[in-house]
Amino acid sequence: MTQTLDAAIANVADTINGTGDPLERLQVLRDAETKIGEVFKAARQRIANDLYAQGKPWREVGELMGGLSAQRAWQISRGE
Repeated sequence: MTQTLDAAIANVADTINGTGDPLERLQVLRDAETKIGEVFKAARQRIANDLYAQGKPWREVGELMGGLSAQRAWQISRGE
């Protein structure tokens, strides 16, 4: 898993760094940040819902997700 993740990150870095013009490179970087942020947000949402589906109360889901409140964990589960 770590090798796959490392390879994916290296691929993104190569794409960014392989862009010659600094302004184009900046735009590629911004696009990557936006897309990765969207992927991470969706993954957090699925994780919150999966933990809740396992029978964990929102309070515990929040704790497992980094010490969040029950309300914040529920919001994440809704994509907020």
